[in-house]
Amino acid sequence: MKPILLLIAFLLGNTSIQAQKDPQARKVLDATAAVLQKHGGFNIQFTASTFQQGKEQGSMSGTMLIKGKKFQLSTPDLITWFDGKTQWSYLKTNEEVNVSTPTDEELQSINPYAFISLYKSGYHYSMKEVTVRGKAAYEITLKAENKQQAIQTLLLDVEKSNHMPLCVRIYDGQNWVRIAITSFANRQKFSDDTFRFNKQAYPQAEIIDMR
Repeated sequence: MKPILLLIAFLLGNTSIQAQKDPQARKVLDATAAVLQKHGGFNIQFTASTFQQGKEQGSMSGTMLIKGKKFQLSTPDLITWFDGKTQWSYLKTNEEVNVSTPTDEELQSINPYAFISLYKSGYHYSMKEVTVRGKAAYEITLKAENKQQAIQTLLLDVEKSNHMPLCVRIYDGQNWVRIAITSFANRQKFSDDTFRFNKQAYPQAEIIDMR
């Protein structure tokens, strides 16, 4: 009996390992990353909402322009530029610009497309089929392998027909942020200046260098 019990234990354990790294989920993630890398730049309209204990705390709509690692994020209160190294965040209410060099983890919390590299290490992933806003989609769940990761859970809804993201939900261990992508246009042409702060356009802004 003992060898049989050991065999059953091995099979159950092996099944659990496979579920942690679902190969079908990996295929969808790879395909989505390839599409985004191939068909950039992007002009994306989104609505971001925050949740605490299942209750929505607030939401805002915005626009994101993306070209590779570079992006410009615009909301009613804030404009952020990132040129691949330096980030400028302009607060409209007090006309301040904070200049910083963000870490990869900080960028993941700002740019919903940073998952392109996120899933490749430090996460388990699984997948199921769902319907999002009337569209057939894959829902992929990424779970951090350790509790030190800034993003503990990420849920990504990807449209089946074109592998484009429809919604990203991020959990940092305490709160959820949902980024619903309401529209997107790919193959857009952006100059590099689009992703840098232009002081001449904001002559009254106070610049605070935090680097």
